[in-house]
Amino acid sequence: NIRETVQKGHDQLFRLIDGLSEEQAAFKPGPDEWSLLEVLRHVIGSKQGVARRTVSLARSEASASFEPEDEAPVFSSLADALSALEAAHRGFLAAVDSLSPEADLEARFDHMFFGPLNCREWAVFQRVHDGDHAGQIEQIKAAPGFPSA
Repeated sequence: NIRETVQKGHDQLFRLIDGLSEEQAAFKPGPDEWSLLEVLRHVIGSKQGVARRTVSLARSEASASFEPEDEAPVFSSLADALSALEAAHRGFLAAVDSLSPEADLEARFDHMFFGPLNCREWAVFQRVHDGDHAGQIEQIKAAPGFPSA
């Protein structure tokens, strides 16, 4: 079940950030590394873009118009980022729920690492993406200097 698969990825992310402080969310392990807020911004943009791509492919719409991902806003607080994450996830689940058994599985769009994916494969890819960034969040939390609260 695609919905359950992507929900597991979202839940994993949420568990890792639940209860963190604003200071922890803004912490950057290094000058060229992302903070948790920046990771969330990327994940949110990806969820929004992949949801659109999934629905468009299922409808056999031209793939040439796809953007790689949405540009989510820069968040000034963890609360704002979490609210946006939940909204993006609800939108993603709505896109998954809209996939009918008659969805076009021949229409594909290239992923930079995994090659051409159809609508269902793009939806499941979001689970992989969330998992990758869950690992990134774990690394940030384990970095020297990560605030204790």
